[in-house]
Amino acid sequence: MDLSIIDCFVKVADARSISAAARLHRLPKSTLSHRIRQLEDEFGVELFVREGHHLHVTDAGSELLRHARRIQASCEDAATAMAEMRHEVAGTLRVGSTGEFGTTITSELLFAFRQNYPQVVLDVMFLTSRQPFSDVTELALDGIFHWGEPSEIDYVSRRLATASYGLYASPDYLERHGLPETTEDLARHRGLIFRQPTRPQSWYLADAQGAETDILPPVSCMTNDYWTLKYFAVAGEGIAYLPGFFVETECEHGLLAPVLPHWRSPETAINLIYSRRRHVSRRFRAFADFCADFYRDREKGRVPRYYVERVG
Repeated sequence: MDLSIIDCFVKVADARSISAAARLHRLPKSTLSHRIRQLEDEFGVELFVREGHHLHVTDAGSELLRHARRIQASCEDAATAMAEMRHEVAGTLRVGSTGEFGTTITSELLFAFRQNYPQVVLDVMFLTSRQPFSDVTELALDGIFHWGEPSEIDYVSRRLATASYGLYASPDYLERHGLPETTEDLARHRGLIFRQPTRPQSWYLADAQGAETDILPPVSCMTNDYWTLKYFAVAGEGIAYLPGFFVETECEHGLLAPVLPHWRSPETAINLIYSRRRHVSRRFRAFADFCADFYRDREKGRVPRYYVERVG
């Protein structure tokens, strides 16, 4: 079987469109269409069905895609082995990231890694919080940034850092509505609330003396996107419950300020996880070590950062 045809099939399956795959990979549409037809003729099955503007893999296509990814991973492992014989850190690094905060902490880490290892090509996929790890395995990812502890026993977990939630609001909001002095005062304020799959996320907080509280204040905005909550907080629409690293730049620029700073959530781990069954390449070992060092001295990194800015 021609590996280039398999590669074209995977590109179309990932893009869910021949036109989109052609634009993304700068290939002629006619070439992709011809190679998909070649595969379908060879196996005597349909690999895609069209629904609206998108192509979806059939059951046969899904089975072929699973094997195709394994073939690609084996080819990549072979290329990696040859590079390692030359003592190079090179090849494609496939990384996934779960949770809502990937653009904040994952992007800057990957950028810094590329500055140190320019021969590595990055292939990054942001995963849904409910995506099963069986799907992740089939995507042949080298590693995954995971918020919290993974429950799957087939994964090795390397803790990179911890983070906790706190309350934040804009100075403009606090000037108009007053600064809360106790957790009881929060009931009189506007809450910017994250919507979890089954219920709103309450504000679980504890202080240094071990006192705990679980609050769901009056809601002025609820969404399942943390960037929207941060935007509304900077715009002065209420108080938001957010991880410290997610708002550090806004706090440095005076766009947000901590509210009841001695009350925070318990620490949550940020882990780099990878399969026990997958070969650990030289580039991934270098990446794992780099990640640990980067999170240890993240504040020293001179990298572009995402943040919400008030304009005008």
